[in-house]
Amino acid sequence: MSREGKSYSEEYASYLERYEFFAEDQPKLSPEGFERLDDELLDLLALDAEGQELTEDQEERYLELMYLLVAEE
Repeated sequence: MSREGKSYSEEYASYLERYEFFAEDQPKLSPEGFERLDDELLDLLALDAEGQELTEDQEERYLELMYLLVAEE
């Protein structure tokens, strides 16, 4: 998908759409920053899917990542 003449992943393009509608005063992530945080979120989701209980710190980070990625639950 192209935006301003640049090619982005489908996930990043979706993030940009959510960002336009829902992000208030948070900075926009670069494609690289988005991928890094998205990978971290996926790692936490994988732990949860394996039945491993997240620590309090991991739960806090999960919520922070959801906010930064303007993710839908």
